[in-house]
Amino acid sequence: MKRVIFRSLSVLSVVSILALTAGQDGHATTNLRFGHGNGSGEIAADLFDEFADRVAERTNGEVVIKVFPGEQLGKEVELVQQVKLGALDISAPSLPAASTLVPGLEIPSTPFLWNDWREAQAVIESEAMQPQFDELRDKHNIVPLTKIWYWGWRNLTTLGAEVRTPEDMANLKIRVPESPIWVEMIKALGAAPTPIAFSEVYTALQQKTVDGQENPIPTIFSRRFYEVQEYVVMTKHMLQNNMIIMNRNSLEKLKPEHQRVLIEEARAASAKNTMLQQGREESMLEEIRSNGRVTVIDDPDRAAFAAKMSGIFDVMEDRWGKENIENMKAMIAKLRAIK
Repeated sequence: MKRVIFRSLSVLSVVSILALTAGQDGHATTNLRFGHGNGSGEIAADLFDEFADRVAERTNGEVVIKVFPGEQLGKEVELVQQVKLGALDISAPSLPAASTLVPGLEIPSTPFLWNDWREAQAVIESEAMQPQFDELRDKHNIVPLTKIWYWGWRNLTTLGAEVRTPEDMANLKIRVPESPIWVEMIKALGAAPTPIAFSEVYTALQQKTVDGQENPIPTIFSRRFYEVQEYVVMTKHMLQNNMIIMNRNSLEKLKPEHQRVLIEEARAASAKNTMLQQGREESMLEEIRSNGRVTVIDDPDRAAFAAKMSGIFDVMEDRWGKENIENMKAMIAKLRAIK
């Protein structure tokens, strides 16, 4: 963490939060910096560029967002720290990455928690999650422009092990993000969690440093992990949701009408992302299936996998907070009762 803070402070020392230049019509232009980890070929990268273009258009060039993709300014957790410190104005982390600041933001990533995406979206945007977002704002100076950025259901890939039940995972080394919920999940399944930075996953799989990894199909496809794996196991064990976040001071220094534009365009981009990501998940899977490199296991015993997660809330209670967990459970139960 010291390295992350030092790097962020170094950036802060040479970059002003809001650089003002002359706009097209003589008005001052506010320049914002948007750093993210997505690369060429990923839907999110294109939509973040489109978001920046739409903001510039709707503000008549008075707000200009410079986008830095592909971890140019740092890795995901480092970018979150930079937004907190004001060295960076905007980023787009996963909820687990943001949980390095507010642990309760990790709760929606609980394995086998959701029945479907609509349920997850409704709960994440509900009052059940608001205390976590309030803490992010009040303690860490970060506000979400959108709490929703659909990334997909995470699935397992392996090399040399045909996984259909949790027992098939015994002694496998599985790459996980540097987040406690992943570590506990893989341990509960009887495998060895191995934290590795996202940018190093392909090499780790290629060199057989680990036996497998887990990610949404769009990530497995765009990062070409299937090239160095033998099986794609459709466990759909966890939902990945990201968000677009902004430094609170950077947002509040904008004109109110410009603040509204950023929020509206972030939410519009989020809705478009959901439509595109969900539409392409199946086509990406079919392309992976048809290339002959891997075997897709469509029918793993998901009930057996889910049963292994029965104690996960107890394990994570000290980190997430009992009240936060109970709020989440209550909201899920409320929505399911309505159905």
